[in-house]
Amino acid sequence: MNFDSKSIVIAVTTQYPNWYKGESLDLSNTDKIRGDLAFQTIDTAIKHGYTIVISDGDSSKEFKAELAKRTAVVLERIGNSRATGRRQLIEYCSRIPRIKVIVRTEPEKVSLVQDCIVKVVNPILANEADIVIPKRQEDLFSSSYPDYMYESETDANKKYNDILHEFELLPQQEELDIFFGPTVFRNDPKIIRLFLERYKLRITQTRRVRKYISPDDFSNSQMFAVVKALSIGLKVKVVEVPFIYPKIQKENELTDKDRFIEK
Repeated sequence: MNFDSKSIVIAVTTQYPNWYKGESLDLSNTDKIRGDLAFQTIDTAIKHGYTIVISDGDSSKEFKAELAKRTAVVLERIGNSRATGRRQLIEYCSRIPRIKVIVRTEPEKVSLVQDCIVKVVNPILANEADIVIPKRQEDLFSSSYPDYMYESETDANKKYNDILHEFELLPQQEELDIFFGPTVFRNDPKIIRLFLERYKLRITQTRRVRKYISPDDFSNSQMFAVVKALSIGLKVKVVEVPFIYPKIQKENELTDKDRFIEK
C-alpha cells in the first residue's frame, strides 16, 4: 500500500495557561509538563510529514508564541468547553483537501504519533475499517502508566465493554480500549456527522452522579460516536499499538495522585 503522509491529519486540542518557556522548574506544574509533551508531539507530526491542526484554548502567551513558530494550523477555540473545541477541530480537518484519515488524540501522547500512526491508519486506507480504536499493548500499558491509572482505566474499559456486549453491539471476543483516548476515523461525511453530534444527560436522580460532568464535554469525540457507529453497522476495528506513556507525565501525575484520581 502506498502510504501518503499528507493524507493523514493529526487533530489535537491544547490549553496550558501556566506553560512557560525553558526548563521545567516544578514537576507538579501540569501545564508545563503537558505543554512540553505537546510540542514533542507537534514536532514529531511535522517531521513525519503529517498535517497537524491544533485547537488552542486559553494557553499562555508564551505557549501561543511557540506554536506560531511551527508549520501547524492553529485555531483559536470557539467557546470554553472541550467539546466545542473538538467539534471545531474535527469539522476543520474534514475540509482539508486530500485528507483521508483523521487521528484525534490528546497532544501529550507523543508515542502514538512517533510509533503507531501507520498501524492505526492502514486499516482505514485499506477499506478494512471506518473507525479504528487503538488498544494499548498490555505490558507497556501496565508498566508505563501510574498504577492507579492503569487500574481505573482497565476497570472503566471493562464496564464500557460489558455494556456493548450486553446490547450485542460488540462481539463477545472483542474489547475496545476506549479510555485510552485516541480515535481514528475515515474522512467521510456520514462518519464525520457522528463526531459532530451534541449530547446531553437527563438526570432524574443525582445519586452517584457527579453533577458537574458533561457527557458532551467528555464523550462527543469518542464514546457516543463509536457506540452509534457500531449500532448502524459501520466497521469499527481494534488495533493494538506499542504505546508508551511519557515518564515525565507519570512522575507529574504521581505528585498529586488524589487530584488525578478525582479527575
